[in-house]
Amino acid sequence: MKIGLCWRGNVDFRVDPRRSIPPEALTPFASLERVRLFCLQKGTRADELPPELARKLENLGEEFDSGPDAFIDTAAMMMELDLVVTWDTSIGHLAGALGRPVWVALRHIAEWRWLDGRLDSPWYPTMRLFRCERGDNWGELFAQMADEIRIA
Repeated sequence: MKIGLCWRGNVDFRVDPRRSIPPEALTPFASLERVRLFCLQKGTRADELPPELARKLENLGEEFDSGPDAFIDTAAMMMELDLVVTWDTSIGHLAGALGRPVWVALRHIAEWRWLDGRLDSPWYPTMRLFRCERGDNWGELFAQMADEIRIA
């Protein structure tokens, strides 16, 4: 299984510290067997990831999506993936628009566009929504996702 991961957006956006996912929350994905993980995150630093995740995550290189046509490389990569896992970011919207299977992690209190209490999106039929049950417990949420991948 090939899974693309994205955990943060534009670090210059004023609310990014409250909306991006701490990379250590993705650690449960490092223990998945028979899974290849691909980084859909631009500008990843080697030191920002937990070592066990950094060893398993395949980085697509500095030139990935660096040209004038934003998201061309990302869209092409998504077409080769079995699943995209992200949070409320453009990556999730792109995967949904392309009709790719995508799981979106949402804060306990998510933006209006995700509606209340839904596990799906009326705009993207291939999207599944995962919501933090208490606060923003990202670690618990990604452990749940990893468990679902294991039994699939």
